[in-house]
Amino acid sequence: MDTAFLKDSGDLAALLQVADVDDLDALVDYITDNGNGRVALSKDARERFVACKNTRNYRAADRGAIASEILLFGGNSVANLFRGGKGVSYNELAGDVGVHLKVTFAKGADARTIEEAIVAKLYSDAVAKMSSDELREFMANMGAFRAATGMAAGMSVYAMSMVVASAMASTVIGRGLPLAMSVIASRGAGVLLGPFGVALSGIWTVAELASAAYRVTVPCVVQIAHIRQKALQKALECRCSKCTKINTLEAKFCSECGNPMPQKTVPSTALATSSF
Repeated sequence: MDTAFLKDSGDLAALLQVADVDDLDALVDYITDNGNGRVALSKDARERFVACKNTRNYRAADRGAIASEILLFGGNSVANLFRGGKGVSYNELAGDVGVHLKVTFAKGADARTIEEAIVAKLYSDAVAKMSSDELREFMANMGAFRAATGMAAGMSVYAMSMVVASAMASTVIGRGLPLAMSVIASRGAGVLLGPFGVALSGIWTVAELASAAYRVTVPCVVQIAHIRQKALQKALECRCSKCTKINTLEAKFCSECGNPMPQKTVPSTALATSSF
Protein backbone atom coordinates (compact mmCIF):
# COMPACT_ATOMS: atom_id res chain seq x y z
CA MET A 1 0.00 0.00 0.00
CA ASP A 2 1.04 3.62 -0.47
CA THR A 3 2.74 4.70 2.76
CA ALA A 4 3.21 8.42 2.02
CA PHE A 5 0.54 9.27 4.61
CA LEU A 6 2.78 7.85 7.36
CA LYS A 7 5.45 10.51 6.83
CA ASP A 8 3.35 13.52 7.87
CA SER A 9 -0.05 13.28 9.57
CA GLY A 10 -0.75 16.82 8.38
CA ASP A 11 -0.63 15.73 4.73
CA LEU A 12 -4.36 15.26 4.14
CA ALA A 13 -4.01 14.69 0.40
CA ALA A 14 -1.66 11.74 0.99
CA LEU A 15 -4.05 10.19 3.51
CA LEU A 16 -7.05 10.43 1.19
CA GLN A 17 -5.10 8.58 -1.51
CA VAL A 18 -5.48 5.39 0.57
CA ALA A 19 -9.06 6.02 1.75
CA ASP A 20 -11.81 3.52 0.95
CA VAL A 21 -14.57 4.62 -1.44
CA ASP A 22 -17.26 4.41 1.26
CA ASP A 23 -15.28 6.76 3.48
CA LEU A 24 -14.73 9.23 0.63
CA ASP A 25 -18.47 9.12 -0.07
CA ALA A 26 -19.11 10.35 3.47
CA LEU A 27 -16.65 13.23 3.02
CA VAL A 28 -18.37 14.19 -0.24
CA ASP A 29 -21.75 14.28 1.49
CA TYR A 30 -20.34 16.50 4.25
CA ILE A 31 -18.71 18.88 1.77
CA THR A 32 -21.66 19.08 -0.64
CA ASP A 33 -24.48 18.89 1.95
CA ASN A 34 -25.67 15.57 0.53
CA GLY A 35 -25.25 16.92 -3.00
CA ASN A 36 -27.39 20.02 -2.44
CA GLY A 37 -24.41 22.38 -2.54
CA ARG A 38 -23.06 25.06 -0.22
CA VAL A 39 -22.44 28.77 -0.63
CA ALA A 40 -18.70 28.28 -0.11
CA LEU A 41 -18.51 25.45 -2.67
CA SER A 42 -18.37 26.08 -6.40
CA LYS A 43 -20.88 24.41 -8.72
CA ASP A 44 -18.06 22.72 -10.63
CA ALA A 45 -16.59 21.23 -7.45
CA ARG A 46 -19.99 20.02 -6.28
CA GLU A 47 -20.75 18.34 -9.61
CA ARG A 48 -17.29 16.78 -9.74
CA PHE A 49 -17.53 15.25 -6.27
CA VAL A 50 -21.11 14.07 -6.70
CA ALA A 51 -20.11 12.39 -9.98
CA CYS A 52 -17.26 10.59 -8.19
CA LYS A 53 -19.68 9.35 -5.55
CA ASN A 54 -22.30 8.25 -8.08
CA THR A 55 -19.75 6.29 -10.13
CA ARG A 56 -17.83 5.15 -7.03
CA ASN A 57 -14.64 6.14 -8.78
CA TYR A 58 -12.18 8.57 -7.20
CA ARG A 59 -9.02 9.24 -9.19
CA ALA A 60 -5.90 10.52 -7.45
CA ALA A 61 -6.70 14.06 -8.64
CA ASP A 62 -10.23 13.82 -7.24
CA ARG A 63 -8.93 12.72 -3.85
CA GLY A 64 -6.52 15.63 -3.83
CA ALA A 65 -9.33 18.03 -4.76
CA ILE A 66 -11.45 16.77 -1.85
CA ALA A 67 -8.55 17.42 0.52
CA SER A 68 -8.12 20.93 -0.87
CA GLU A 69 -11.82 21.78 -0.46
CA ILE A 70 -11.82 20.61 3.15
CA LEU A 71 -8.85 22.87 3.91
CA LEU A 72 -10.65 25.81 2.27
CA PHE A 73 -13.59 25.31 4.63
CA GLY A 74 -11.11 25.67 7.50
CA GLY A 75 -10.37 29.31 6.68
CA ASN A 76 -12.55 32.28 5.78
CA SER A 77 -12.64 33.47 2.18
CA VAL A 78 -10.60 36.66 2.75
CA ALA A 79 -7.81 34.85 4.60
CA ASN A 80 -7.78 32.13 1.96
CA LEU A 81 -6.96 34.72 -0.70
CA PHE A 82 -3.77 35.60 1.16
CA ARG A 83 -2.92 31.89 1.37
CA GLY A 84 -3.04 31.60 -2.40
CA GLY A 85 -6.44 29.94 -2.33
CA LYS A 86 -5.09 26.93 -0.47
CA GLY A 87 -6.97 27.27 2.80
CA VAL A 88 -5.45 26.45 6.19
CA SER A 89 -3.09 23.58 6.94
CA TYR A 90 -4.75 20.37 8.08
CA ASN A 91 -2.94 20.61 11.43
CA GLU A 92 -4.53 24.02 11.95
CA LEU A 93 -7.96 22.82 10.86
CA ALA A 94 -7.88 19.79 13.18
CA GLY A 95 -6.68 21.99 16.02
CA ASP A 96 -9.51 24.46 15.44
CA VAL A 97 -12.08 21.66 15.56
CA GLY A 98 -10.46 20.33 18.73
CA VAL A 99 -10.68 23.72 20.43
CA HIS A 100 -14.29 24.12 19.28
CA LEU A 101 -15.17 20.76 20.85
CA LYS A 102 -13.25 21.67 24.03
CA VAL A 103 -10.72 18.88 23.54
CA THR A 104 -7.47 18.97 25.51
CA PHE A 105 -4.24 18.55 23.54
CA ALA A 106 -0.71 19.90 23.76
CA LYS A 107 0.29 23.03 21.88
CA GLY A 108 2.03 22.05 18.66
CA ALA A 109 0.48 18.57 18.62
CA ASP A 110 0.37 16.92 15.21
CA ALA A 111 -2.86 16.15 13.35
CA ARG A 112 -2.99 12.49 14.32
CA THR A 113 -2.64 13.30 18.02
CA ILE A 114 -5.40 15.91 17.82
CA GLU A 115 -7.69 13.53 15.92
CA GLU A 116 -7.20 10.81 18.51
CA ALA A 117 -7.95 13.28 21.32
CA ILE A 118 -11.15 14.35 19.53
CA VAL A 119 -12.30 10.76 19.04
CA ALA A 120 -11.50 9.85 22.66
CA LYS A 121 -13.46 12.82 24.02
CA LEU A 122 -16.51 12.25 21.84
CA TYR A 123 -16.45 8.58 22.78
CA SER A 124 -16.09 9.21 26.52
CA ASP A 125 -18.77 11.92 26.46
CA ALA A 126 -21.19 9.52 24.79
CA VAL A 127 -20.41 6.71 27.21
CA ALA A 128 -20.93 9.08 30.15
CA LYS A 129 -24.49 9.76 28.96
CA MET A 130 -25.46 6.07 28.96
CA SER A 131 -27.37 4.35 31.72
CA SER A 132 -25.73 1.33 33.34
CA ASP A 133 -27.95 -1.00 31.30
CA GLU A 134 -27.16 0.80 28.03
CA LEU A 135 -23.44 0.72 28.80
CA ARG A 136 -23.49 -2.98 29.66
CA GLU A 137 -25.30 -3.87 26.44
CA PHE A 138 -23.16 -1.54 24.35
CA MET A 139 -19.94 -3.12 25.61
CA ALA A 140 -21.32 -6.60 24.98
CA ASN A 141 -22.15 -5.65 21.40
CA MET A 142 -18.75 -4.09 20.83
CA GLY A 143 -17.23 -7.36 22.01
CA ALA A 144 -19.34 -9.21 19.44
CA PHE A 145 -18.27 -6.80 16.72
CA ARG A 146 -14.58 -7.26 17.54
CA ALA A 147 -15.00 -11.04 17.43
CA ALA A 148 -16.81 -10.92 14.07
CA THR A 149 -14.21 -8.68 12.45
CA GLY A 150 -11.09 -10.12 14.06
CA MET A 151 -10.40 -6.87 15.92
CA ALA A 152 -8.08 -7.12 18.93
CA ALA A 153 -9.59 -7.07 22.40
CA GLY A 154 -9.92 -3.74 24.18
CA MET A 155 -11.34 -0.42 23.07
CA SER A 156 -8.65 0.73 20.64
CA VAL A 157 -8.55 4.13 18.98
CA TYR A 158 -9.55 2.37 15.77
CA ALA A 159 -12.65 0.86 17.39
CA MET A 160 -13.60 4.19 18.95
CA SER A 161 -13.12 6.01 15.66
CA MET A 162 -15.37 3.50 13.90
CA VAL A 163 -18.22 4.01 16.36
CA VAL A 164 -17.89 7.79 16.61
CA ALA A 165 -17.54 8.32 12.85
CA SER A 166 -20.56 6.12 12.11
CA ALA A 167 -22.66 7.92 14.70
CA MET A 168 -21.60 11.28 13.28
CA ALA A 169 -22.46 10.18 9.74
CA SER A 170 -25.89 8.98 10.81
CA THR A 171 -26.55 12.25 12.64
CA VAL A 172 -25.37 14.57 9.85
CA ILE A 173 -26.07 12.77 6.56
CA GLY A 174 -28.66 10.25 7.67
CA ARG A 175 -26.65 7.06 7.23
CA GLY A 176 -23.91 5.31 9.11
CA LEU A 177 -20.73 3.76 7.77
CA PRO A 178 -20.55 0.12 6.58
CA LEU A 179 -20.36 -2.28 9.53
CA ALA A 180 -20.37 -6.09 9.75
CA MET A 181 -23.84 -7.32 8.79
CA SER A 182 -23.64 -10.35 11.09
CA VAL A 183 -23.32 -8.10 14.14
CA ILE A 184 -25.76 -5.42 13.01
CA ALA A 185 -28.41 -7.92 11.96
CA SER A 186 -28.22 -10.02 15.10
CA ARG A 187 -27.68 -7.29 17.65
CA GLY A 188 -29.27 -4.24 16.08
CA ALA A 189 -27.52 -1.05 15.04
CA GLY A 190 -29.67 0.97 17.42
CA VAL A 191 -28.30 -0.98 20.37
CA LEU A 192 -24.73 -0.88 19.08
CA LEU A 193 -24.54 2.80 18.22
CA GLY A 194 -27.77 4.48 19.34
CA PRO A 195 -26.43 6.23 22.46
CA PHE A 196 -23.68 7.76 20.36
CA GLY A 197 -26.24 9.11 17.93
CA VAL A 198 -28.09 10.77 20.79
CA ALA A 199 -24.93 12.22 22.33
CA LEU A 200 -23.43 13.41 19.07
CA SER A 201 -26.67 15.00 17.90
CA GLY A 202 -26.28 17.49 20.75
CA ILE A 203 -22.66 18.19 19.80
CA TRP A 204 -23.69 18.57 16.17
CA THR A 205 -26.36 21.14 17.11
CA VAL A 206 -23.71 23.27 18.80
CA ALA A 207 -21.39 22.99 15.78
CA GLU A 208 -24.20 23.75 13.35
CA LEU A 209 -25.19 26.91 15.18
CA ALA A 210 -21.60 28.12 15.56
CA SER A 211 -20.84 28.75 11.87
CA ALA A 212 -21.36 27.30 8.43
CA ALA A 213 -17.73 26.17 8.36
CA TYR A 214 -18.09 23.96 11.44
CA ARG A 215 -20.98 22.15 9.76
CA VAL A 216 -18.31 20.82 7.40
CA THR A 217 -15.07 20.75 9.40
CA VAL A 218 -16.35 18.99 12.54
CA PRO A 219 -17.79 15.89 10.80
CA CYS A 220 -14.95 15.88 8.25
CA VAL A 221 -12.24 15.74 10.93
CA VAL A 222 -14.08 12.92 12.71
CA GLN A 223 -14.34 11.03 9.42
CA ILE A 224 -10.69 11.70 8.56
CA ALA A 225 -9.67 10.39 11.99
CA HIS A 226 -11.45 7.13 11.15
CA ILE A 227 -9.85 6.99 7.69
CA ARG A 228 -6.42 7.38 9.29
CA GLN A 229 -7.03 4.66 11.87
CA LYS A 230 -8.18 2.25 9.14
CA ALA A 231 -5.10 3.05 7.07
CA LEU A 232 -2.80 2.55 10.07
CA GLN A 233 -4.48 -0.77 10.79
CA LYS A 234 -3.87 -1.94 7.22
CA ALA A 235 -0.26 -0.74 7.31
CA LEU A 236 0.44 -2.73 10.48
CA GLU A 237 -1.09 -5.85 8.91
CA CYS A 238 1.26 -5.45 5.92
CA ARG A 239 4.47 -4.89 7.91
CA CYS A 240 7.16 -7.54 7.56
CA SER A 241 8.05 -9.08 10.92
CA LYS A 242 11.70 -9.35 9.87
CA CYS A 243 12.63 -6.05 8.21
CA THR A 244 9.48 -3.95 8.99
CA LYS A 245 8.94 -3.15 5.29
CA ILE A 246 5.27 -2.38 4.58
CA ASN A 247 4.04 -4.54 1.70
CA THR A 248 0.80 -4.82 -0.23
CA LEU A 249 -2.12 -6.70 1.30
CA GLU A 250 -1.78 -9.43 -1.35
CA ALA A 251 1.99 -9.98 -0.88
CA LYS A 252 3.03 -13.56 -0.09
CA PHE A 253 6.67 -12.61 0.45
CA CYS A 254 8.27 -9.36 1.60
CA SER A 255 9.45 -7.30 -1.37
CA GLU A 256 12.49 -6.16 0.65
CA CYS A 257 13.87 -9.29 2.32
CA GLY A 258 11.80 -12.17 0.92
CA ASN A 259 10.44 -13.17 4.31
CA PRO A 260 7.08 -15.03 4.04
CA MET A 261 4.15 -12.75 4.82
CA PRO A 262 1.21 -14.05 6.87
CA GLN A 263 -1.73 -14.76 4.60
CA LYS A 264 -4.88 -12.97 5.67
CA THR A 265 -8.31 -14.44 5.08
CA VAL A 266 -11.11 -12.14 4.02
CA PRO A 267 -14.00 -12.21 6.54
CA SER A 268 -17.09 -13.90 5.13
CA THR A 269 -19.41 -11.37 6.75
CA ALA A 270 -21.31 -9.18 4.33
CA LEU A 271 -21.39 -5.44 4.84
CA ALA A 272 -24.36 -3.18 5.32
CA THR A 273 -24.94 0.42 6.27
CA SER A 274 -25.88 0.98 9.88
CA SER A 275 -28.85 3.06 10.93
CA PHE A 276 -30.01 4.43 14.25
